[in-house]
Amino acid sequence: MSTPRAKPNLLKHRIKEYTLKGLVQLLKRNPGVSVFSEDWDHLIILDDCRYDVFEEEFQRRGLPGKLESRPSLGSWTGEFLVMNFREERYDDIVFISANPFVDRYLKGKFHRLISVWKTHWNERYNTVPPGAVYRAALVAARRYPDKRLVVHFLQPHHPYFTLGFKDEGMAAIKRSVERGGSYLQDFPPEPIQEIYLSEIYAHFPVRRLIKAYVDNLQIVMPYVELLLHRLRGKSVVTSDHGELFGEKVLEFVPIKVYGHGIGRNPNLITVPWWIVRDEDRRNLRPLKEVKREIATIESRFGLGERTREETRLKLAISRLKLKKFLTMPPKSRT
Repeated sequence: MSTPRAKPNLLKHRIKEYTLKGLVQLLKRNPGVSVFSEDWDHLIILDDCRYDVFEEEFQRRGLPGKLESRPSLGSWTGEFLVMNFREERYDDIVFISANPFVDRYLKGKFHRLISVWKTHWNERYNTVPPGAVYRAALVAARRYPDKRLVVHFLQPHHPYFTLGFKDEGMAAIKRSVERGGSYLQDFPPEPIQEIYLSEIYAHFPVRRLIKAYVDNLQIVMPYVELLLHRLRGKSVVTSDHGELFGEKVLEFVPIKVYGHGIGRNPNLITVPWWIVRDEDRRNLRPLKEVKREIATIESRFGLGERTREETRLKLAISRLKLKKFLTMPPKSRT
C-alpha cells in the first residue's frame, strides 16, 4: 500500500514552521519564570492571554489587587505545562482544566485532575464555556478545602464566541487527545512571508480577530471575578502564553507570525500575574454586578447550566399542566 502524500499547503507550512522553530531554539533568549517560583494558594490560568490586552481590561474594570507581568516558560500550552510541572507528583493540587493538553501532558500528576472538556464541551462553539469551568472549580473548592487549585479556563483562546464561525481548531486538538495522533491534517494557503500558527488567521482580517480575542477575554473575566469572590487565600491570575498578531519572532527573519507556538517575542511570552489577597476581595466588583454581567453573557450566547435547567423546568411544568388537564372531568376542561 502506498503512503499518502502530504498536502502541499501543509507541507509548505511545516517547512516554514520547523525552520523558524529551529532558528529560535538556536538563538533562544528571554528565559521564563516558573509559576512555582512564588507562593500562591490558587492559580487561575487564562489560556492564550497577552499581558497588554489583559492590562487594558484590568484597568477598564477597575479591579483590585496587584497586577504585574511575568515571562512565561512556554510559547504554547504543552510547552508551558511540561516546563512548569516538572515533578512526578503534586499531591497538594487539584487541577480543573478546560484544555485537553493538560490530560495529554500531565495526567496522573495531581491529587485529582478534573477534565471539564470531557463533560462540558459545547458543540455549537467547539469550546468549553467559562461557566462550566467556574462551577467545576467551585465544587472542587468545597470538596477539597485543604488542596491548592489550578483552574485553567480556555478563553481568551479561540474559538471566539462573537465571530460567528465554526472554528474546528480546538475540536481537532480534543479529538487528537481522545484518539491519539496529530490534529493537523491539512492547512489553508498562506503568504510566503507569513505563518499562521492557528488556521483561523487564514479566514479573517487580523483586526477582526483581535476584536474577537478581546471579546473572549471580556466574556471570561466576570467568571474569574466571581471565582475570586468564592476562593480564600492568595490567588494568582496568569496565562500559559500570549498571542502574536503579525509580529516577528526573529529580527533578521522577515516572517510575520500569527498565533502562538514559536519564539520568545515579548508579546508571546509576557503574561499577566495578578495577585489577589483576602484583603483585596472586598474591593472586587459587587456580586450582584458580576452576576448580572454573567446573566447577560449566558443569555446572549446560550451558555451555562442555568439555561438548560430553565428549559427542563419549563418542560416539566408543561407536562404537569397537561397531565392535570387530562385527569380533569371533560366538563371542567373548558
